[in-house]
Amino acid sequence: MRMVSSGRPPGSNAASAWARATDWTLDRIIGLPQGGRTGAVAWICGFMIVIGAVDYATGTRVSMGFFYLVPVALSVVWLGLGAASITALGSWGVRVAADLTDAPDAIHETWLWWNSASALLTYFSVIWILDALIQLHRQLEQRVRERTEELERETQKRQQVQRELLELSESERSAMGRELHDQLGQHLVATAMAAQVLAQRLHGRDENGAREARKIADLVEQGIAQTRQLARGLLLERVEPERLKSELEELCAGLRQQFPAVECVANVETPVALRDASRAAQIFRIAQEALRNACRHGRAKRATLTLRAEGGDLLIVVEDDGRGLPPEAERNEGMGLRIMQHRADHLGSNLIISAQRGRGTRVMCLVPLAAPTRFPNET
Repeated sequence: MRMVSSGRPPGSNAASAWARATDWTLDRIIGLPQGGRTGAVAWICGFMIVIGAVDYATGTRVSMGFFYLVPVALSVVWLGLGAASITALGSWGVRVAADLTDAPDAIHETWLWWNSASALLTYFSVIWILDALIQLHRQLEQRVRERTEELERETQKRQQVQRELLELSESERSAMGRELHDQLGQHLVATAMAAQVLAQRLHGRDENGAREARKIADLVEQGIAQTRQLARGLLLERVEPERLKSELEELCAGLRQQFPAVECVANVETPVALRDASRAAQIFRIAQEALRNACRHGRAKRATLTLRAEGGDLLIVVEDDGRGLPPEAERNEGMGLRIMQHRADHLGSNLIISAQRGRGTRVMCLVPLAAPTRFPNET
């Protein structure tokens, strides 16, 4: 059995927390403040006024050039490249005015204009970098949305294909069941009647021949019963939830007749919470396919079907003591396992198959009745 580990790699929690914090911060910063663009302009002008006042109060002794990056950066995020350029020029002008107010003679000093030009170049560099990062972030978000939509479309297509496959399977089953019932069944009935007539004609003249004819009639009648059982199972398109228990018990009884060497046992509880006839039919089909595989291919001496409530779900288990699953190459040739998996997917569950060569097979499906519960695939 393939086991699925629930452990996480070291550091995954920290990385996940960091990613969530980063996303939260970007969402809060990139979004416009209350009041929209007007509110954004008010916040930016307020920052420039406060920083300029502090710059004026501290004079040229303290450089406030770094703090002007706050309104510049917010302009890039909130208003775009053009507004950020205007904010950068405005911040540069406020900074120069604050320095000239503190030192009026500095207008002729080289250091003033050198520092101012360096600050303005820094502002425009920050504008370019932030704008590139924001565009990259938005492109990434767009790609994520597109991939998510594409994944949803592919999932819907896959579900549609599964539904069509199940409908095709049911259609083929119904057609085969009608042919068994209407054609082969009638042919066998006619054969049994002919054997009985032959036995009556031979009675008194050839007792050995009459006994052989009656044996033939008995064998044909057994074939009729098996044919009707098969046809009934194939024609069963809907199973009322309250009849699921009896249908599964009749299935096991029919398999005991069809495969006398296999002891087929049903331990079934009435699924009280199950209300959907179509879901009940899918559950019946999964159990039917698993039991037939055990009887026909598994070379089992005993096959057990268990159906019971498991919390808020419905647990289906089919176990046998046969030879286990065939090799992968032989397994892929048949459609039985794949159809069972499609039925389980349709019910919102996964099919779990565990087997050891020569030690039997266990098929389990936990069907959600309230909310889907997913199992990992196991083979």
